[in-house]
Amino acid sequence: MNARIKLSAKTALTGAQLKIIPTLAVLILLTVFFSLCNPALNLLTISFNKYFLLIFPAISLLFSIAAIAPLRLRLEIKHLLLARGINPSQKLNLGLSGILKACEMCVCMFFIKLFWLAVFEAVPVSALAVFLLHNARKAVSLRAAFVFFSGMFILALAGFGFYLLFIQKYSKSMFYLACYKDFTVTEAISESIRKTKDKTADILFFKLGFTPWFLLCILIFPAFYVIPYYKQSVTCLFLSR
Repeated sequence: MNARIKLSAKTALTGAQLKIIPTLAVLILLTVFFSLCNPALNLLTISFNKYFLLIFPAISLLFSIAAIAPLRLRLEIKHLLLARGINPSQKLNLGLSGILKACEMCVCMFFIKLFWLAVFEAVPVSALAVFLLHNARKAVSLRAAFVFFSGMFILALAGFGFYLLFIQKYSKSMFYLACYKDFTVTEAISESIRKTKDKTADILFFKLGFTPWFLLCILIFPAFYVIPYYKQSVTCLFLSR
């Protein structure tokens, strides 16, 4: 089944790479740019007003959402059209409503995923805080510390695995926003939760199958094949289920 989905993704992308790559390239460049803004500012030797240093990250975050979120929705629509056998030759116009929905979706997904990450990692983080507090008052042996940190690492790793599995229930949210223009962000998220019930493991394992491909992205240039192939495959998966 998965092999057939990946084959349909390759078929959909045949001859259409140039329809995807420009949007993808801009998306990657903007992501890298905004990711480096704050670290670059901190490395500058110029003396900035302290209030500017506090406000700049918030401003940078707002601009990154406004620039990246519509591109993500646009890219999702292009993959959807290709999966349906439609060549997205015309310029896609999201309109103000589509842009605002894309931004709202990205903000909602950020906070939802952050909340659940905090929930699944609450035990190891809390235990680490208690251990450090206790160790500050009364030092423990190196062996005890090693055993503790090893256990917390395994627990944190397990929590992250369950977190990845759990958040797959939201994986179709942007997909439904691309499918139905009249959907609100809340409706798209609710539909994603409803349609992924008992399928989160299948979705996660399907995505993990691309891990060797993602390792090639270290060389940068393969990313312009790997990412469209991955996104198209996931879109085809969502359409088939």
